[in-house]
Amino acid sequence: MRRFPLITLLISVGCSSGSSTEPAACTKEYVYGLHAQITDARNDSAIAQGTILTLQEGSYQEVVTESWDGLMMFGAGERPGEYSVTAERLGYDRWTMSGVEILSDGCHVIPVSLRVQMAPAS
Repeated sequence: MRRFPLITLLISVGCSSGSSTEPAACTKEYVYGLHAQITDARNDSAIAQGTILTLQEGSYQEVVTESWDGLMMFGAGERPGEYSVTAERLGYDRWTMSGVEILSDGCHVIPVSLRVQMAPAS
């Protein structure tokens, strides 16, 4: 049985102004639109290191091969859009999800968290 990932929207509050008549004061921080937690579907262990994560939106393609902490992979930095996300790793079935929508609040993207549970290859 294939499990489907949990999608959670995280809301950024860094771009609000004190009043509705003033323009938004954007920060200089760089925000990644996709936060993907990569785990083994059997035991929930972190397997981001060694995984290739591909984000595709139209002709734009981003390939992420590095994990900062062995658990999370980040992509779509300051780039809103509707993505198809694919995770590949030796010894595991390919994982794909279409229609991952990353929005913007006018200053930065609003991050989307994906829980990618990869099944061992049969």
